Formats: sequence, structure tokens, C-alpha cells
Amino acid sequence: MSPTVAELLERNRQLAATHEPFPTFSEMSDAGKSPAKIAIVTCIDPRSNPDRFLGLNPGDALVIRNVCGHIAPILNDIAALDVFIGLSDIMVVHHTDCGASHFNDSLIRDGLKKRFPSNEDVDTMSFGAITNIEQSVKDDLTILKKSPLISKELGERSVGFVYDIKSGLLTAVEG
Repeated sequence: MSPTVAELLERNRQLAATHEPFPTFSEMSDAGKSPAKIAIVTCIDPRSNPDRFLGLNPGDALVIRNVCGHIAPILNDIAALDVFIGLSDIMVVHHTDCGASHFNDSLIRDGLKKRFPSNEDVDTMSFGAITNIEQSVKDDLTILKKSPLISKELGERSVGFVYDIKSGLLTAVEG
């Protein structure tokens, strides 16, 4: 059973008692350290956790998670991060058995139309349904490489993978 918000807040209070603070940007700068330069884009599914499948330590990478791990909804975020800290690489990681492979956009649209029958915007919305996981990664890499907000160099250093939730392995997807 999922915890309640109150239970999560209690966990936070307990963990905060032994929390070791992270350095601020100015403290990092004073120590000659820079923020992470690799952005990892993946799904919000808890089974697709880059901290676990890449063995990340705090500060190793910037992890951006959203439904399906798609690029289009976060292009502005990536552009801002690149301008602010200068990204070196982007990893796009989709995963097997993604929830987005179990629905289609029509299913979501129909559900929203029932909830909000007067909202005409629903007819043109896309929700990121995935029918082919490798093609989905390729499509996201194409979006990155063609975006006018992403430098050509960063686009060329963007790589894609499929994370297998059963084996734990990443498989490269050529984009």
C-alpha cells in the first residue's frame, strides 16, 4: 500500500534529524567544483530510477523525470540548464513495461472528455503513448537534435537507451 502524505512527512522529519546539508552554488564555486553537466531524462516510474541503475551519487548528474521520459515537454528546462551551467551530455532513457505502452492517446482523451466535456483542447492533446520503445527513444533524440533551443554540439552528444526493468541493463539506441 502506498504511504500517505502524512506518513511521508513523518519520514522526512526522521531523516532530517541526520541530514547532511548539500553545498550551495557559491560554496561549490568557492571549492572549485561545478554542478553536474550530464542531464538524464527518464520516466517517473519508480522502477526506472537512474540513482539505482546508474549507481549515481549526489551531484553526479541532473535527473529530469516526467511521464514517459519524453523530451518535448522539457525542452525549455534543458535549454535553461545548458545556458546556466553548460551541459556536456544528455542521456534519454526509456524503460521496458512503461505505463505509456499500456495506453493510447485516444483512451486518455476519452477519459478527459468525460471529465471536461466543454474543453475542446483535449482533441489535439498528445499524452506520449508508446507503441515501440526503441522508436520512442529515437523520436526523442530527433526532437533534441532538431530543436532550435539546443546547440548542435549538445544535440550530437545526446544518446539514447532502453532500460530493461528485469535485467537492469541499458541497451543503446542509435538515434
